[in-house]
Amino acid sequence: MIALLQAAKKAKELKNLVDECPLDFFRPSLPQRRVLESEHHITLFRAANQLGKTYVGAAECLYHMKGWSPYKDLSHIKPPIIVWAIVHSWEQSKIIQSKIHSLIGKNEYAEDSPEYLEGRGYRAKNPWFKLKNGSMLFFKTANQGTLGAASGTISYCWIDEPCPQALFGELAARLLRNRGRMLMTMTPIGGGDLTWLKKLTETKPPRVKDIHAPLSVENTTPIDLDGTPLEPLLLQSDVDRIADTYLSIDRAARLEGSWDVGVPMDGRIFEHFGEDHISDAPCPTGEYKFSIGIDHGHHPNSQCAILVAISEDDKTIYVLDEYFAAGGEQQKATARRHARAIVAMIKRNGLEPLQINRWTGDRPHGGGKHGGRMSNSLLRSALEHVLDYPANSCPFRIHTAHKPRWSVYYGCQLISEAMVQGRFIVHPKCKRLIRSLSSWTLKKSGAMDRLSEWKHAIDALRYAVVPILDSKYSAPKFSKIPIHRK
Repeated sequence: MIALLQAAKKAKELKNLVDECPLDFFRPSLPQRRVLESEHHITLFRAANQLGKTYVGAAECLYHMKGWSPYKDLSHIKPPIIVWAIVHSWEQSKIIQSKIHSLIGKNEYAEDSPEYLEGRGYRAKNPWFKLKNGSMLFFKTANQGTLGAASGTISYCWIDEPCPQALFGELAARLLRNRGRMLMTMTPIGGGDLTWLKKLTETKPPRVKDIHAPLSVENTTPIDLDGTPLEPLLLQSDVDRIADTYLSIDRAARLEGSWDVGVPMDGRIFEHFGEDHISDAPCPTGEYKFSIGIDHGHHPNSQCAILVAISEDDKTIYVLDEYFAAGGEQQKATARRHARAIVAMIKRNGLEPLQINRWTGDRPHGGGKHGGRMSNSLLRSALEHVLDYPANSCPFRIHTAHKPRWSVYYGCQLISEAMVQGRFIVHPKCKRLIRSLSSWTLKKSGAMDRLSEWKHAIDALRYAVVPILDSKYSAPKFSKIPIHRK
């Protein structure tokens, strides 16, 4: 009993120590440690997804703000200093703020520092915080451009994800007066042409120190301060599974942090889709959520709806049916005609409209010179008429699809992951969708062809699937795509 009480006391003491200064208990992986040890003026951490780029960036910011690090001499830094964290968007900054806050002790904030609100970030119009030693960190978005960056002198700067060359130049100039340092953490995708940055890492001597880390068990294993490896965060089976879930469009970049974006021989985006995913067998007995995704457009086969059932148990996606307004019917069809076709699709699958758990439609479409205007509000009014409800009394809502940066990739990645894991089945009557999954390819540049005739069916499928598979989905406005384990 005494030993148990002593163990409990030590556990409480340890928790108090962690609460006082979580950063002291941060144990980096080998590539993270190389970043923390770097004394170069500008350091690039070019790494695969899942390697903790955000955590090491947060740790480096805090070490510099405190003027102390267990990994290198920071005695030349005399707090208080000003630090900037450059993010792609305010939505992304909430994740960065969360990681930084998790490394700051509850008593380390200055009294006049804004309060941190869980899930919302620091309570300030433009987020910032202040430590007791006076050091301050300001969050800025890359889309504020060079004008916003040119307004201050700073001592440290962290850029999370690729940024424009002009912004990089302005930030580097802001650091010169205080002989400050810069850290860039990124998987080199989604930032446009990064040839300029690659060249800076290849000069002799390099103007930017490039620390490159592919995804591996070794590179995700934390190490203690004395260099002793701790328990691995991933097994090789995890690495292999993650590799299978990435799309071909940027698999090399996401797994290896490669500069190059590879394109497969046939360019197919859904390279894992095949005959094994097509079946007319009835859905197994169980609980399901039914969802409809609707894409709007005035070109042939662009106004469409996809009906899916998603298993509550193992999240298997069963694509039950499709509706497409084809050919000349597309521009002539009214919202009521579309509504009747969608209701007919629901009923021929033994369902009623009120059994659909989620309706998600595209943003309003203005149509063309021959018509084709369509929106969720028009379609909802038409459904009221077809189902004989009084005006403005439809008992269900057609949600507008959330379409931030990376939403297309995110939705396609969820679908591709389901294919790899055997959780994706399409009924053979969904002929247009089957052809779309087989035919949608990358452009020669390696980018997704967003104007392809095959994308409309994929969009409707994404709208139906994503809100059910990820109920907390709001906006992955960044290139880190979360992995959903079975």
